[in-house]
Amino acid sequence: MSMTEDFVTFYQTPPLHNPILIVGFEGWSNAGNIALQSIEYIIQKKGANLIAEIDQDPFYQFTQNRPVVTIKKGRLRAIYLKNIYFYLWPNKKGKNDLILLKAQEPDYRWPSFVQTLFHLCKQWGVSLIMSVGGVHDDVLHTEAIVSGVYSFREGRDVFMKKDIHLIEYEGPSGIHSLIMQKAEKEGCPFIGLWGHSPLYLRGTNFRVVLRIVNLIASFFAFSIDTIELESSLKELEHQIGEILETNSELREYTKKIKKIRKGEPRRKDTPKVINIKDFIRPKDS
Repeated sequence: MSMTEDFVTFYQTPPLHNPILIVGFEGWSNAGNIALQSIEYIIQKKGANLIAEIDQDPFYQFTQNRPVVTIKKGRLRAIYLKNIYFYLWPNKKGKNDLILLKAQEPDYRWPSFVQTLFHLCKQWGVSLIMSVGGVHDDVLHTEAIVSGVYSFREGRDVFMKKDIHLIEYEGPSGIHSLIMQKAEKEGCPFIGLWGHSPLYLRGTNFRVVLRIVNLIASFFAFSIDTIELESSLKELEHQIGEILETNSELREYTKKIKKIRKGEPRRKDTPKVINIKDFIRPKDS
């Protein structure tokens, strides 16, 4: 029995047209809820269907990612585990079908997970992999900065045209990096997009999610209705504006971030991270 058969349940085996795989993980690499919200929004708006699931048991520590239960009148009604789901949207008007992976970042056996993922990529004939992540940074909620990595010759020019910053980074990483390394080894084109979110914003960063969703649509030539994201962004901006009017600590913090963004060095007295959830009830929809 192959590793794919060991770990994967297939719900559908539809015909695929030059599919690309878009991956996003909850957890360390999901600052501002950018990765999951972007993928969930595309799944919802395009009506993508569940086609496969990877078994959770080899990859998660359940004391860290605990199941959620529903108990009514003393009886267990439901139990929900973290899932590793693949959804398909057949892009009938474009060149590429979309396969979307939505999951919590695995706790264990990253190389085995990546190997399983690439078994599926070969089985499905995936022609390109795109990962989406979110990172906390010295930016403001009024900005929609996206940076990226790529593994194919034209990537730099594509990024420049779309105003995607080229990443320069050394430090801890997520499972995205192992996927990128495997993609390069397998000769599969790879794009990694990272949305930058303010340290003080702990809800969904709708401004960056909106930009990521539009970037994905532009990369793969499909249209998507973003009115719900625009509405959520407008409401969030209104709430933050009200907070800024009354909270001097947050105003001072954003002023210092503006100076950092203009190239001034960070001072030792830059205030502690202000968590906006102390002042605002997140409305992630």
